[in-house]
Amino acid sequence: MAALKTGQRVAIRSREITAEDQRTQLYFSYFGGLIGSVDRIYDDGTVCVDVELDSLEDSMRKRHLGIQEAERRRWLESLSDEMRNRLTAEQKQLKISYKILLSAKDLTTEIPARETKPQAREAKPKDSDEHDVKRLSEAEIAAKEEEFLKSREASQG
Repeated sequence: MAALKTGQRVAIRSREITAEDQRTQLYFSYFGGLIGSVDRIYDDGTVCVDVELDSLEDSMRKRHLGIQEAERRRWLESLSDEMRNRLTAEQKQLKISYKILLSAKDLTTEIPARETKPQAREAKPKDSDEHDVKRLSEAEIAAKEEEFLKSREASQG
């Protein structure tokens, strides 16, 4: 593959996870198929990629956009009324990038056609709520963790 350049559009190869991936944390299976542009290239062979939100699975994209909107509201609420009123509509927007760090060997400059989306995205009906997952509260997480630890202790001894 030719040398990568900052700003160049790339796709992330789909492949099996290796022991090296688990050690370095530079590749996860859900990275495969994502498209983005090279943000930064490091001397150690790693590359920061700014992922295009359109290439994310629907559930991941909705979660990202939800977080972005919550942060935008939090930021606007932290401003005084005077400052907030001075901002233009464009200035009130907030875009959070979706950037990942991975090895250059996992990138290709051959971008698949936009029409070829993974089957999982096309299979879900548009009005389906199955991707909307209820977020657990801290108390619910603590209770589930306690339940898990008790079941683990019971099975071990």
